[in-house]
Amino acid sequence: MKLCPVCSAEYADDIRFCPSDGQTLRSSGPTKDLVGQVLADRYHITKKLGEGGMGQVYLAEHVKMGRKSAIKVMNPSMVNDPDALARFNREALNASRISHPNICAIYDFGETPDGLVYLAMEFVEGEPLTDVLAREGALAVPRAVTICVQVADALQAAHDLGIVHRDLKPDNIMLSRARDGSDVVKVVDFGIAKAYGGRGDDTQKVTRTGLVVGTPEFMSPEQLSGDPLDGRSDIYSLALVLFRMLTGKLAFEATTAQETMVKRLTDEPLTLADARPDLRFPPGLQATIDAALARSPLDRYQSAAKFANDVAAVVGLLRGSPPMPATLGDDKTQPLEP
Repeated sequence: MKLCPVCSAEYADDIRFCPSDGQTLRSSGPTKDLVGQVLADRYHITKKLGEGGMGQVYLAEHVKMGRKSAIKVMNPSMVNDPDALARFNREALNASRISHPNICAIYDFGETPDGLVYLAMEFVEGEPLTDVLAREGALAVPRAVTICVQVADALQAAHDLGIVHRDLKPDNIMLSRARDGSDVVKVVDFGIAKAYGGRGDDTQKVTRTGLVVGTPEFMSPEQLSGDPLDGRSDIYSLALVLFRMLTGKLAFEATTAQETMVKRLTDEPLTLADARPDLRFPPGLQATIDAALARSPLDRYQSAAKFANDVAAVVGLLRGSPPMPATLGDDKTQPLEP
């Protein structure tokens, strides 16, 4: 059966438009497997890559250009949810505005004649930082800093356009490999990103159930409080991600999501030495992270670029130099001697 998104009337699968209001009908059931089909007359679906709350992700090849793309197809059951549809469209609009080598490029988005809402994006042959951390634990300092700097560069490009990501976390940092073995970062999922600066509605929003959107473990204090956000919130989240890369642990350890949210508003984060007393860290690195994790945005780094420059300088990584190879075992943080 198909459903009209305006009047909610149901029609047979062979009917494309609602007779009452002319709207394109959408499937009322789960998305069928699209492998082997051609989506929107130009994307040949070759493989299913994954599935999430918003929908399915497929690998596709453009029938004329031969370019590989990752195609995100929204669950039909969510198409009639204005909040979900707005988030999906916002991801496309925000990411497509930003042209940066460390941000996953958006090629196309739209709706097929039979009501499938899709987003075509750059296909990243790699894995999320989450998987790397689960497999390797704490990363070598040069590698962690190189990843952090690339993410910061991506955030700065977004912030320069007045876009704050709002959900920066290891899941949304994809890593692929350059020919020399170094990490290449792609920041993904601008689905809950918001524009800010100069508009009355550019403040932190909550869902219809009253919950602030984002991932609790990596959210800034102002985000948890529902206060207005700007790029400094992303800098805080990036500092939490850097802490996780350097130590293999969270800066605010807790047993529940609620507890970690409360600690963010009341407690000080762990230090690198507290989290990993068995490791050595470069002098000055703790102070840099402390500045990025200041509870008040006024006391925090005011730009992602400045944070990246200071982190790189502390570890002796010159900005503009080639990225550190991911396989530099000799540069791994050394355990303390007994």
